[in-house]
Amino acid sequence: MSHTSGLFSKFNLVTVLVILFTGIIPAFAIDQLMVKADQKTNLGIITTPVEAQGNGTALICMARVALSNTGVRVVAAGGPALITQLHHQVGDTVKQGTALITLSMPGLAEAQNNLTQAELKARLAANNSQRDEKLFKEGLISESRLRNTQSEAQSTQAGLVAAQTALAMLGAGKVHGSTITLTSPISGVITEGTVEPGQRVDAGMALIKVADLSTLLLEIPLTVTQSQQVAPGQLVKIQGCAARGRITTLLPHLNNAQSVLARARITDPQKTLRPGQSVEVSIAGKQTAKTVSVPTTALVWKGAAAYVFVENENGFMVAPVQIIRRGSSHAEVKGLTAGNKVAVQGVAALKAQWLEK
Repeated sequence: MSHTSGLFSKFNLVTVLVILFTGIIPAFAIDQLMVKADQKTNLGIITTPVEAQGNGTALICMARVALSNTGVRVVAAGGPALITQLHHQVGDTVKQGTALITLSMPGLAEAQNNLTQAELKARLAANNSQRDEKLFKEGLISESRLRNTQSEAQSTQAGLVAAQTALAMLGAGKVHGSTITLTSPISGVITEGTVEPGQRVDAGMALIKVADLSTLLLEIPLTVTQSQQVAPGQLVKIQGCAARGRITTLLPHLNNAQSVLARARITDPQKTLRPGQSVEVSIAGKQTAKTVSVPTTALVWKGAAAYVFVENENGFMVAPVQIIRRGSSHAEVKGLTAGNKVAVQGVAALKAQWLEK
């Protein structure tokens, strides 16, 4: 019997005597392995400190770049019109207020005329109301006449608001007679253009779509198992570029491919991504309280249970751990404290001595 085996046999004998005479099972009877410094060297045991775990092991997935709905604006026809000119085409970068499309709109001249008439009536009625208020205070007119002029002023003001609204609904832009040039509501890139010069369009028809590509979305299909490791707020990085962002939501239902769709909002400062592009992304593991990271070489198994050997002043303590997730080189576990030193080499020798007990 080797010197090391003899040491463990003596330790087991002491443990048995303690149990027989006191009836108490010492805390170290099952979990403590007595290993001296020279024995540690002879067995080739090497330890490493346990690291605090801020984020779990990253998931590597494929994703699709998509437009963010909040960064898209649609320029539409406010009424029946004829397309007379397109000032830009799909792919062009435009600034807010840039001319996009010119329409000939028969109803535009009528709406402008109605607005002019409404403005004149409202101004006249307001002047009459002010005059009658002064005359009433001087006792020169009756209260009923004052009320009539005030009512007329309120009515013409309502007509003015209606005329302004009717003109605004025909589109925001530069108006010249019966033509209007619609402008870009935001700075961005023209992603869609559905019309051509000479084409007639109806009220409400979408003409041009402008998108702000500085903020995009990622649509990430996950398996049900993967989705359990993902939560809103987790960091997402795109392989091969500087774009990154965070998970915003996981859809509550499965899609046709039986996947859980996660969405992430990302910023792309270098503007290297395009809507519809397929990219590889890494999702930082879910934030988990009281977890640490250990090398997978530190793990030993007894049945279905996982353990590690934690170094202490007497040798090594056999500590059970709960594996949260496991990667190729490290595992995220519960049951240890950051700073604990665990055996990562010579583990087989420690396990053999443990199982001899």
